[in-house]
Amino acid sequence: MKWNHQTIGQIFEELARRSGLFRKLRVLDLNRDWAVIVGESIARHSSIADYSDGLLTVSVTDGMWLHELKLRERAFIEKINEAVGSEAVKRIRFRVG
Repeated sequence: MKWNHQTIGQIFEELARRSGLFRKLRVLDLNRDWAVIVGESIARHSSIADYSDGLLTVSVTDGMWLHELKLRERAFIEKINEAVGSEAVKRIRFRVG
């Protein structure tokens, strides 16, 4: 029998690619790195609220930030998917609250 030695991190990354539940956990875990992904000023006014079936919901503090983030949606999707290691996020819905 041949052993495939993997670190816990590698196993988790593989599960995140294959399993919807682990993908959701991985995306929601991005809240701790949100400032790195979107920048400090945006992170002070937004946070990840939910994720389901490729749709990421982000809460923002007010309508001005909602508009600003909508303009940057495509760039955020690319950065988030890069951080997750898969094409987990297809769309972002921004909401005030």
